[in-house]
Amino acid sequence: MKLSHTYLTQPHQLYKECKPTSVANPGLLGYNSQLGQELDISESWARSSTGLEFFAGNSMLEDYTSVATVYAGFQFGQYNPQLGDGRALLLGETQDSEGQVQELQLKGAGPTPYSRGGDGRSALGPVIREYLVSEAMHALGVPTTRALMALRTGDTVVRDRLQPGGILVRVAPSHIRFGSFQFAAARQDEEALKALLDLTFTRHYPHIEAAFKTPQDLLGLVIERTALLVAQWMSLGFIHGVMNTDNMSIGGLTLDYGPCAFQDDFSWQRVFSSIDTGGRYRYAQQPNIALWNLARLAEALLPIWPGKEDQKIVEAEALLHTFAPTFEAHRSALFAAKLGLDNSQSGYQNTIEPVLNFLEEHSLDFTLSFALIEASSKCDMKRLNLIRAALPEHAKLEKFWSTGSYEQGHWQKDVINPLIIPRNHQIEAAITSSEQGNDSKASTLFALYTSTPLVETLTAEDIRGPEPKEWLERTFCGT
Repeated sequence: MKLSHTYLTQPHQLYKECKPTSVANPGLLGYNSQLGQELDISESWARSSTGLEFFAGNSMLEDYTSVATVYAGFQFGQYNPQLGDGRALLLGETQDSEGQVQELQLKGAGPTPYSRGGDGRSALGPVIREYLVSEAMHALGVPTTRALMALRTGDTVVRDRLQPGGILVRVAPSHIRFGSFQFAAARQDEEALKALLDLTFTRHYPHIEAAFKTPQDLLGLVIERTALLVAQWMSLGFIHGVMNTDNMSIGGLTLDYGPCAFQDDFSWQRVFSSIDTGGRYRYAQQPNIALWNLARLAEALLPIWPGKEDQKIVEAEALLHTFAPTFEAHRSALFAAKLGLDNSQSGYQNTIEPVLNFLEEHSLDFTLSFALIEASSKCDMKRLNLIRAALPEHAKLEKFWSTGSYEQGHWQKDVINPLIIPRNHQIEAAITSSEQGNDSKASTLFALYTSTPLVETLTAEDIRGPEPKEWLERTFCGT
């Protein structure tokens, strides 16, 4: 496969050339046909032994011009001056059907210069999780990295136990992170900072005029995209789980799906990540963390920010102050749409928070509760009956909504509230099955999460949260 490679023209201190390490017996677990078509990749080739060997890292070494990129990052508030692609390799880039450059990256293809003593591999479980959840997020309209392919390696990796290995083929306009700028700034490397600035505008903000391709303009753009992204997460009950600055995309994409999860029964303080013992990245805290991370990005941009030092800080702080009102506007609009309310006449605290508080008080499912309110308000009996079958506590929610003082009638024509989200217990069941050699559950979930099935074809089991005995309240990074 012929790929271009812009990184090979970038300052050498931003990457190191590195080849993938071969695996024992590559096998296809899942292939994203739609994305493959968008990238003009022959599906027959991708599924062939030649294609599998290439994406598994088993082709001739001269077939690869891959690199591992370097970045720093604040991890749970603690600065690490050098991280980098410890288990990822950037193969190169191609163009999609819209003319957008898209990078292809392997996750789990072997050790790199930034592996920090690790094996550079991935267990099959994290590969399946990201393959399913990232494409579900795309289907839900949330900016995200994409997943082209999930592979088995035929090898075993050692984590908390022996697990089968996997490789994910990830796709994004770039994999530049806040931490990429932090790495260069910590070294006072203006050459690297300017190169990252130029590449970011080219990949993520290509329509910006040359006069406005400045550090301060970039910060403003990233603030806007990040505010919208986090508002979208909140409107879906999504918890990223590890919002370190090295996991924040400069293009406003959802990046890295380690300990992420969607809420079932709603709680403001819900935490899933097994390593987030202090709840730093809990559901309600995500906007504050996003702003904190943006402040760290602003600091990293200051070395190439024009003007005197004190004036730079004033300008950066003024931009950072725009985050809260921007986020709140997006969040209010999204939740108002979910409840059929007129956003111009409803305040988030007065109209939406009481609904969320009611869900928490009665341990009601986040996704199905909003879907029930919409179906009930629209008298969509097919959808309503399905939700009632999946949500045993529906009566108390219907009574609460019908007796409330909400001005309804502003529903969009199309359904705004999804019936289907990636449920943690569904994903874990698919992972367990695939670890035992059966990929049918993963394939079924991929089809369920990435399409819009007719209500008539769905069952309560397809859409509901887990039974208490199946409840999984912890997720893991997989590193």
